[in-house]
Amino acid sequence: MAEEIRALTGVRGVAAAVIVVYHFGDVQLATGGTGSFFRIPYGYLLVDMFFMLSGYVMALNYRETFQHLTGKVFANFMLKRIARLYPAYFVIGLFYVAKIAAGLSGEKLEMYSGWDWFGNLFMLSGWGLYIFPIIGVAWAASAEMGSYLLLPLLMPWTQSRQRWIALLAVVAALVGIYAVSITGRGSGGPLDVVNGNSLYPMLRAVCGFALGLAIFRFGDIVDRLSATMQDILVIAIPLAIVAVGIADASDRLMYLLYIPLVAVLSRDGRMAQLLFGNRLVYRLGIISYSIYLIHPLFVSFTIRSWRHFGQTDGNYIAFSLIAFATIWALAEVSYRLVEMPGRRALMRLFAPRRPVAPVA
Repeated sequence: MAEEIRALTGVRGVAAAVIVVYHFGDVQLATGGTGSFFRIPYGYLLVDMFFMLSGYVMALNYRETFQHLTGKVFANFMLKRIARLYPAYFVIGLFYVAKIAAGLSGEKLEMYSGWDWFGNLFMLSGWGLYIFPIIGVAWAASAEMGSYLLLPLLMPWTQSRQRWIALLAVVAALVGIYAVSITGRGSGGPLDVVNGNSLYPMLRAVCGFALGLAIFRFGDIVDRLSATMQDILVIAIPLAIVAVGIADASDRLMYLLYIPLVAVLSRDGRMAQLLFGNRLVYRLGIISYSIYLIHPLFVSFTIRSWRHFGQTDGNYIAFSLIAFATIWALAEVSYRLVEMPGRRALMRLFAPRRPVAPVA
């Protein structure tokens, strides 16, 4: 298996942190209307970066494996993916259920049908199966799992030695993303399509995943650039992304900028290491999955505290900062006590055991 690319892990952490701030940004005022505290235009698109990063990492680690794919090999691959995603999803999901049962959420347990419970248990909320989610943001993890299932189809196209075939896969993915953006189903913007009552969230994930695979395939383009130029791009592309957001230009344009960003960070150059591979940001990337799943639990608590102690900007920012610190700490606990032990336990339980060599 290939070595980890620290900058890609780090940027995943940055993406998770921005998503957290984005989801804390707008709150419903008790007097009516909405208060905006942390405005991050198109913040929902950071989920799409997750998909691209996952696609790239799958190509990096499994490209050769999928060249000689068998049913047994694919089953083992999926077991590793499930072991990676499911433990934290299940355990953190129990806290969401407890929150609902305690009346601390806008939902009630009676709202969930047997089909909803089944779909949530098996991580199907992002598959367009009309499943009411327990963890709203988990549609992305669910859709990513669906992308893994499609990898035997995606890998040959995106990794083809014939460049025109790989380019065709890129075009198909971009057309798919455009199709998602014109559905009119986006909540925060054209590409913010998350409702599990259609296949569009899954299409959004699969297209991002395919683009990540293709970024790996065409990585040699970045290698033609000098180290200095790569360092410049590591700074320039994020600045361009911020500029697009400030100008409120287009989420489609911002989406396109993620492609060269992932590509240049994948080379793990000096500036990429400095900004995204440093110890702090890298650690954020390591615990980013737990951060992503945990953070919605604290949005309502922050709003309740703010309303109780006074609806001032300072109070909301203060309670948000407390929530951010708590989320960070709990994500670290989740990674150490749930993600890693859960992964090892599932692999021990279901991975095929190697035959023990006879003792002479």
